Amino acid sequence: MKTLKRIDIMSFAKFQTFLMAMIGLLVGVMVAFFGFIFQAFAGRFMEGGESLPAFGAGLGVAALIILPVMYAVIGFVTGLIGGALFNLVSRISGGIRVELE
Repeated sequence: MKTLKRIDIMSFAKFQTFLMAMIGLLVGVMVAFFGFIFQAFAGRFMEGGESLPAFGAGLGVAALIILPVMYAVIGFVTGLIGGALFNLVSRISGGIRVELE
């Protein structure tokens, strides 16, 4: 068994950034899908039967751009904080034991 006592904070922040950007893209695709569904069915449920076609499409495109970026920024910040906290707690507790091959 090996003991993980310290991690490189920037390396962890980059990893967290990429991971959260991928999750943001997945969430963005789901929001875009529901935005297009909203666009298709909004006219049926609105009084007067008029839909807002630009709203659903705009929501979908915005979600595909904004959510991955927002998630990536949040991932980077939480990666920095999480890496620093890991190093601090690891110094006190002795680290995490892992088995490597």
